[in-house]
Amino acid sequence: MNVAAGTVPLVPARSRVGMNAWALLVPAILVYAVLFVWPLLGSFWTSLTPEGSLSLKSYQDFFVDEFNRSVLWRSIRISLLTTVMTLIIGYPVAVYLSQGWRKGRTLVVFMVIAPMFVSAVVRSYGWIIILGPNGILSMALAKLGLPPTAGRLLYTETGVVVALTHVFLPFMVIALTGSLQQIDPALARAARNLGANGLEVFLRVTFPLTLPGVTSGAIIVFCLAASGFVTPALIGGAAVPVMPYLVYKEGLLVLNWSFASAVAVILLVATALITGVYTLLAGHRSGRRAGA
Repeated sequence: MNVAAGTVPLVPARSRVGMNAWALLVPAILVYAVLFVWPLLGSFWTSLTPEGSLSLKSYQDFFVDEFNRSVLWRSIRISLLTTVMTLIIGYPVAVYLSQGWRKGRTLVVFMVIAPMFVSAVVRSYGWIIILGPNGILSMALAKLGLPPTAGRLLYTETGVVVALTHVFLPFMVIALTGSLQQIDPALARAARNLGANGLEVFLRVTFPLTLPGVTSGAIIVFCLAASGFVTPALIGGAAVPVMPYLVYKEGLLVLNWSFASAVAVILLVATALITGVYTLLAGHRSGRRAGA
């Protein structure tokens, strides 16, 4: 059929929806590019020009120094431990919150969310009071007849992990709760009717179905813990240096901007590689379970 002269061809509805969607995304893309991509590219360029010309000297200086390598490994180790601890502590809480018939869910939700209303600085100082040499933990151990030094976790990796677990626990609980609420309760009842006990129901039904929530919560907590500065700086201090603390020291104290930028880029790449590999492995495992 010939199109009548003077008429404008109609744009398909799907094309119009696509154009509208892109138009809605333009402001977010611009903000993201200006506030994140551009500074990131600037930091990367600064790390490559320590003396005004292209050079990998800053990266070479980082990996040659054993202390710097130990700081990188410490940051990864603390982030992994924090992720595992939030998962272990947060999973039972998420199971409780996902069961609508439980009493006191509102109070538990408040207890989980309330710490997020307080600054990380305030929470870190609270842990200083608890973990310090004259803190609550040392005093309690002394009254029990134990040496007070057993409770002195301030300026130790253990203390940093404890404080970071408290700070980032709500993110893991929220991610797990949303995943648990999407599971049909009839699946657990069917497994029990087929002879499975409580542990088998959890390992073969509940936990596999919550892997997407576990994956998202683990990625969020790991990335936040790896890039956290305030809590490790206050709880660990110079005795437990991590990568963000090294960026702060080299950039603002030593004024070695090129090396500080290199440290930031190395932390970003290491975090991206670890989360990428974990996401691929988790997706592959979920695919195998779905195929089975």
